[in-house]
Amino acid sequence: MANRLFRKAAAALTAVWMLLSSAGCATEVPLDELPAETTGTEAPLTEPGAEPEEKIEDSTPATEASVEFLPAETESFETVPAEPEPEPEESEPESEPESEPEPVEPEPEPEEPETESAEPDPGTEAPDPIDAEDTEKPADAEPDGKSEDSEPEGKEKSEEQADPDEEKEPEETNIAGVKMSEVLLLRERDEARKKAEKAEKAEQEKKEAARLAAEAAIRNARGTGAYSYFDGITCSPEQQQKRPVAIMLNNLKLQLPQYGLDYGQIFFECVTEGSITRLMMLTTNYESLGTVGSIRSSREIFADFVPDFDAIYVHAGGSPGAYATIMNRGIDSLDGANMYLPSTYFRDQWRLNNIGYEHSLMTNGAGIVSGIQFKGYRTQLRAGFTPTFNFYDENTNNVIGGAAAEHVRVYSTPIQTVDFVYNAWTGQYVRYHYNGIAHVDGNSGTQIAVKNVILLFMDIGVIPGDEKSRVAVSNVGTGTGYYMTNGQWRQIAWSRSSSTDSMHYSYADGTPLILNAGKTFVCVVEKSVANSVEFNHQW
Repeated sequence: MANRLFRKAAAALTAVWMLLSSAGCATEVPLDELPAETTGTEAPLTEPGAEPEEKIEDSTPATEASVEFLPAETESFETVPAEPEPEPEESEPESEPESEPEPVEPEPEPEEPETESAEPDPGTEAPDPIDAEDTEKPADAEPDGKSEDSEPEGKEKSEEQADPDEEKEPEETNIAGVKMSEVLLLRERDEARKKAEKAEKAEQEKKEAARLAAEAAIRNARGTGAYSYFDGITCSPEQQQKRPVAIMLNNLKLQLPQYGLDYGQIFFECVTEGSITRLMMLTTNYESLGTVGSIRSSREIFADFVPDFDAIYVHAGGSPGAYATIMNRGIDSLDGANMYLPSTYFRDQWRLNNIGYEHSLMTNGAGIVSGIQFKGYRTQLRAGFTPTFNFYDENTNNVIGGAAAEHVRVYSTPIQTVDFVYNAWTGQYVRYHYNGIAHVDGNSGTQIAVKNVILLFMDIGVIPGDEKSRVAVSNVGTGTGYYMTNGQWRQIAWSRSSSTDSMHYSYADGTPLILNAGKTFVCVVEKSVANSVEFNHQW
């Protein structure tokens, strides 16, 4: 800046001197007092008193010279070769000399964004352009006291606080386009799940081994005498190995009474469709059966219980789910609706004429034996058979130590209310159904009486789209129930690991369930019924 001002001043003095010389009133200026950088050529030397050498032959009047000379002189001094101006630093905006600057936005660096410089106000005077000499500094000099490695102010801050609009490097993905972080997370979860499943399986196997050991100890404690696997009563070895039959019985109120109930050792009851329930009766004494019936069709929940006892299934038709279970589990059956059995079933004429065709199919002991022989089914339990229920011997009357259960009322369905009333003299529960009707055998008129009552709570729901509103029962997994005997009750648990596994029963604390010797009645009801069960109902 100082050099520029100096050159301007020198140019002005020279112009004045030349004007004065042309007008004839020039004064002698010492040569050494003239500025060194007045023109691009050396000034002529003159002696004192001598006339200056004429270099301008066609001199013009002073006024004209003053008018035309100033811009020309300015041009002549602008032709002095100046040192080239270096390119301005990135942090300083460029300005055109002697003109109002136009606002120029500095282009941001692509990788390291810097703070934008303020745009100059068009109304303000532009600063003098920076001379090249002022910007040139030795290569080893440190500008403004900063080291060579120093970074522009605000850069460190910009690195710490990244621009939110800055484009980030995309996260690595796999071939399916899933982020690798998500893949790793899913893999960790899958490994944790497998580990938990493995631990759970090991725990179940441990419990199962303990259960089997406990049941084996129970059976061994009975001694060497044979007993029935289905009621715990002492019997011959041949009778112990005898295969039972499982008979499907109509339980509609319209067709009561049922026949053959006196011979039952284990009974199952469950809803089939609507609010209608059906029974399944197991017995090994089927040869002695009189008339039994009426025989009805199978449902999947009943077919699932049959293999637990290695029974031969006596039924007339069945639902699609029931037939699938019969086939998949290899159940031996005597199907009175879709199987040729010439002498197993017959129609009760009175029922056929007065109640209906579907309520008239009957059988008896001789017919069952005939059907078994006709089909060639084995009559002995399979090798390695393990009983589902464990029993004390008949000389042990176990008191389970639970709460009182003198009159148990179960609201099985909206139309089927069941009562089990304890008789202290006989030590058995007599059964009533349909809200107080004694449940009797039509052959003898004897009311059903059992030593053990079991309630199993399961999820029951109507099969979607089923034209007859048949229900599905969820009997795989775990659940709870109640066990009643000798006028008391305790909570129990049931479990079934798969659709081909047997049911297992225990007390809530895991202790194996052992039944008192005698008949057993099992009611499978919806889980919601558990909260409405009454243990000491009053008529």
